[in-house]
Amino acid sequence: MSTQPDIPNTLDPFGTLRAMRDANLQTWSKMMIDLVNSDEYSQATAQWLDTYLSMSQPLQHIIDMTMTRVLTGLHMPLRTDVTSLAERLTNLEMRLDDQDAKLDDILHTLQALSTTNQADDASVVTPTRSKNGAQAHTSTHSVRTKGTGASASHTSQADRAQKKAKGDH
Repeated sequence: MSTQPDIPNTLDPFGTLRAMRDANLQTWSKMMIDLVNSDEYSQATAQWLDTYLSMSQPLQHIIDMTMTRVLTGLHMPLRTDVTSLAERLTNLEMRLDDQDAKLDDILHTLQALSTTNQADDASVVTPTRSKNGAQAHTSTHSVRTKGTGASASHTSQADRAQKKAKGDH
């Protein structure tokens, strides 16, 4: 910032007025900063706020009771109703997020299990007949679930697409 020279320009008729204005504003600014930073001011403000809040509390209670009656009469929700609903929706959203994360974990586990089982198991090709009598080949993989000894048969995606195209379900 540039500082203004102390010597006013003699050709500027408003230069003296500007200098007086700036000096006046600077004096007021220093005085107000000193006043606001004083202990007496903070104590007086605290006392005034305490009195104001204690006097306005009964009025606030009356306004709240009146608003409750009016909103209930108009069949409109109260602030507590909206807040309660927001909390319930937030809780529901968090539960859905948790379920989504669990399902993602299960999906990744199943994909990893399927990949390892497909690599370990040999595929068996069995001939089948379609509706028109042509011979189609279905590739079947035996998938064994860990620890249970049970197995399930899965038809490959290409074979399912081929069956769908021929109309054989």
